[in-house]
Amino acid sequence: MRRRDFFGAAASAGVIGAGSAFAQPFSPQTKFKAGAFTAIPDKIGGLLLEDLRDDYRRRLFDEYLPFWENGGYDSVNGGFMCELYDDGRVQNDNKDIWYQGRAIWVYSTIYNYLDKNPKWLAMAKKTRDFMVKNMHNGDGTWKKTVSREGKDVSNAVGQGSMKDTYGAMFAAGGLVQYYRAAGNEEDLALAIQSVKKSVERYEDPNYEGGGIINGKKGIRKQGHSFMLVWILPQLLELEHDSMLDAVAREHLDCVLTKYWNNDYGISNETMYHDYTPIPGYDTATAPGHTIETQWMAMTEAIREKNGTSFSILKNRIRRNVEMSWDYIFEGIGDTNFNVFDTEDRRAGAYWEVRTMWAHTEVLLGTMMSLEYTGDVWAKEWYERTRAYCHRVYTTDHGVWRQAVDRYGENKKRSSITIYRKGNFHQPRYYIYNLMSLDRMIKNKGKLTAFPL
Repeated sequence: MRRRDFFGAAASAGVIGAGSAFAQPFSPQTKFKAGAFTAIPDKIGGLLLEDLRDDYRRRLFDEYLPFWENGGYDSVNGGFMCELYDDGRVQNDNKDIWYQGRAIWVYSTIYNYLDKNPKWLAMAKKTRDFMVKNMHNGDGTWKKTVSREGKDVSNAVGQGSMKDTYGAMFAAGGLVQYYRAAGNEEDLALAIQSVKKSVERYEDPNYEGGGIINGKKGIRKQGHSFMLVWILPQLLELEHDSMLDAVAREHLDCVLTKYWNNDYGISNETMYHDYTPIPGYDTATAPGHTIETQWMAMTEAIREKNGTSFSILKNRIRRNVEMSWDYIFEGIGDTNFNVFDTEDRRAGAYWEVRTMWAHTEVLLGTMMSLEYTGDVWAKEWYERTRAYCHRVYTTDHGVWRQAVDRYGENKKRSSITIYRKGNFHQPRYYIYNLMSLDRMIKNKGKLTAFPL
């Protein structure tokens, strides 16, 4: 079957979930046209593709990246500090493993795909050297937090040992892209070791990284699967590993079938170790995380040349955007969605917190859907979300606000300081959107060929 014939047939069949009563997107209040473009439109968001690309390059290279050199990037020791004042001065100089791995990924990926300026590679290398020297425990696990100079302060800041695997996975993701840039086999080996150790820990029934619920350990989290389906396609493109290939395929299936709850047409964020539902958790979802999970899984579907999975995933993005969108004030209620009323609040999306990072996931998933399928809904939601982001999140220093309430005012989130500056989601959105736009422009309006 030809690629476009496949996607047309898939759309008409409503392939969201086999047997699901929620096969069609939930969007009674939207008026977007059904169907797909046969070619990429000349304009997105009112801008020619070339102008949109130039706008993103300006936002990334002229506004966002310079901010970090005002203090967030430690040019002496290497590494990144992410609690900063708006002028770039450091408010807290601790360095978390999440943000070191993320920064290495960002600067290495910029160097690999967008700009061969040796400055970006040098910043990635200095951060990589700091992280490996001061944070690696030697066995694929990593310290959670160190000081500016590299002293372990995890316990001192009340965080204790790192029970989850996210830090190790972000470290691995950064090392994969740095290996692509610099070609040091040690980095690839360390990335593989970190991923395999993370998988080993996650499969342990006594794993505590997902929390303990109803006295049970080994809790499954959708976020663990999305890390694997995002990092492993990047790694496996560079190095074949049969064990990791099987893990990537397994976790694509987890996203498609285990976390997806056909009864309600949502993805559950949290499940027992054997992937059985947890009462009370099975009727809720986190739309932002779910949208992020779907587009990440789409990268694995592309690697596997699985058009059916790709179509299911992109349709689920649409469903989550449309069921969590605030049709009065705009933006998605991304942190929580309840199927039923609870004692605390009514069913539906939770409107009082809407994070910057979750809206960048919408912009990633919809751009990816538009590029490969030409779906009209993807363009419409991309434009609507982009306009919302530029209205409520942008700042005069280039780094977007982290969270707002329903009215667009700054929102303090529990356990997250007001000084937090994001060094990952915003640039990742710019990077991937720029890569998509470059392909679209190169293809002269043709949809990007899906590798069927």
